[in-house]
Amino acid sequence: MAFRDRLPSGRTRARLGILILVLALGGVLTLIDQRNALMAPGPAPDSSQGAPDYYLEGVTYTRFDEQGQRAQTMESPRVSHTPEDDVTRAVTPHFTLLGDDGNQWTAYGARAVLGPDANTFVLAGKAVLRQPADGWQLETDVLHYDLPSKHAWSDSDAVFTQNEQRTRGDRFNGWVDEDRMTLEGNVQGFHPPIRQ
Repeated sequence: MAFRDRLPSGRTRARLGILILVLALGGVLTLIDQRNALMAPGPAPDSSQGAPDYYLEGVTYTRFDEQGQRAQTMESPRVSHTPEDDVTRAVTPHFTLLGDDGNQWTAYGARAVLGPDANTFVLAGKAVLRQPADGWQLETDVLHYDLPSKHAWSDSDAVFTQNEQRTRGDRFNGWVDEDRMTLEGNVQGFHPPIRQ
């Protein structure tokens, strides 16, 4: 009998059940009310150049050359454009750069700034340029690219890697159409011996 006296009465259990039901219903109604806020895109990115006139999410952006051939593709989770300077900014962009001869290079970094008319871009924040056909990769802090000349360059410390070979220099130049690159200024390399 002592155990039975400690259990809540039927009336108390009914009140407790109704309280739990009301709390659960309140939680569901709150989620329904907040769903628009939960599913809405994030705030517009801030810029020192003023408020953007538009921003896009989940972007695939393709540029064509004068002959109508695909010359550059950029994918980014978020892009914004500021009209004051006519500049487009992208977060974690991934570029595919195509040469007239079919060469394909890729470039990516933490952020990119596409100049007016999007003929140039600057990648910053651990910028990487790859040439998949030859298996080499270049890493630098800031990478520039000019679409009309298909020229990539960096005026900051650049590290070139191919297989186990590593070479660094103060400056880098690369031409997608010519499938060539150069490192200049205080060039140092590590070339392990060939194993036989």
